[in-house]
Amino acid sequence: MIPQRPPKLARAFDDAYNSLKVVKRKLLVEVSLHAILKVTLERVFAVNKGFIERVREVLIHHYVDTRRIYEDALVFLRKLKKNGFMVIVVSNISDHYMALESLRKLSLMSYIDDILTSAQLGIRKPHPLIYLRAMEETSASNAIFVGDDIETDVIGPEKIGLNAIHVFRGGLKLKRSVDPLLQALDTILAGRTRFLMKTQGGSLCPLE
Repeated sequence: MIPQRPPKLARAFDDAYNSLKVVKRKLLVEVSLHAILKVTLERVFAVNKGFIERVREVLIHHYVDTRRIYEDALVFLRKLKKNGFMVIVVSNISDHYMALESLRKLSLMSYIDDILTSAQLGIRKPHPLIYLRAMEETSASNAIFVGDDIETDVIGPEKIGLNAIHVFRGGLKLKRSVDPLLQALDTILAGRTRFLMKTQGGSLCPLE
């Protein structure tokens, strides 16, 4: 059973979270879940560090419990690993454990070689450094970035010279978009490149 958020607390959290969205998008910096909670709870209550951490744990539990995997994603990952590809998750998310525990809950960790999040690095996609860091993790000279967000998963990677595949999950569709995800396999297998995968909001599982 998932604890319900008190209305007053929920409104304060939503206000704090939404007020930071513009800053995060313009500056491409990440604001941690702990920082958002600290601002929220100090507005509503007189709280200590331990209380903030307990609330953070509840929110992470709620978030992880609601994650679902797309039907084509598991087959896609299995085929990638069968063919010897390296898979790295690159996600915009305010707490690293939200991504980590979501992948564990969905039993996907055996298919993932590494996880990079904006919470870890303090910068958000499409900041070029987040893609460069992912490339460093692979020790590869070539990669394909796959995701459902045109700005962060196609334009961003391509600006630093990465190949990118857009997976259509609704919204704007490019002429070269693939739907379903499995259509991307032919391109990837033909190129025999290392592989970077994005999860937030799309191609693997909705992570925020």
